[in-house]
Amino acid sequence: MNKTLNLFLLTTALAVKAVAQVEYVNPMIGTDGMGHTFPGACVPFGIVQLSPDTDTIPHNVDGKYQPQTYAYCAGYQYKDKTIVGFSHTHMSGTGHSDLGDILIMPTTGKLFLNPGTADNPDAGYRSRFSHQTEKSVPGHYQVTLDDYKVKAELTATPRVGVHKYTFPQNEDGRIVVDLNHGIYNYNGHKDTMTNTNIDNTYPDQPQPEYYTLQGIKVSVDRLTPGIYIRRQGTKTTKILVK
Repeated sequence: MNKTLNLFLLTTALAVKAVAQVEYVNPMIGTDGMGHTFPGACVPFGIVQLSPDTDTIPHNVDGKYQPQTYAYCAGYQYKDKTIVGFSHTHMSGTGHSDLGDILIMPTTGKLFLNPGTADNPDAGYRSRFSHQTEKSVPGHYQVTLDDYKVKAELTATPRVGVHKYTFPQNEDGRIVVDLNHGIYNYNGHKDTMTNTNIDNTYPDQPQPEYYTLQGIKVSVDRLTPGIYIRRQGTKTTKILVK
């Protein structure tokens, strides 16, 4: 009896200790300089790593290698002032760039189908942001996109990335889906989607709105135009995408 009770108490104590240690995890560690980590949402052994990309530097321009591309192996740099969008696949702590598949970005105002640049963010759909509104914990990431006044929240399951966007009331908004976006972007190798469709998963539910993006990713030598979901300004302010 005593042995059984002692074993139970020991197992319970270990379980409580393991849960409590999660609060000490800081996903922002390694996101500056050459740490090559991302701050977004994922689960252990999951196939989705949903995270913000602050910039992507192509491997080469006109055949000339760009040394800065190495800093964006994970798509995120803490020192950057803008977010390009939120893509679904990332590598952490690697010495090589890749992935950054299926970037999604909520916007308001004028429609852009290109990301713009860090020096001129107003020329594209990227947005300025502040670390004061940024929060990253295991399995959850959130930030406010200052240019659009949109609150973005991300989480993930083993196979799905889940986005929640809260738009300003009574203002038209869009969700840009950039199928050309990628980390590394080596010349001659482009990834795109085929048989792509976006479904309103629960069309009878007025708030929030749910959308599911489905398709098959293939590598080809051509580009696919960007697409977007339009949201007209109503009292409905929240959109969920998975």
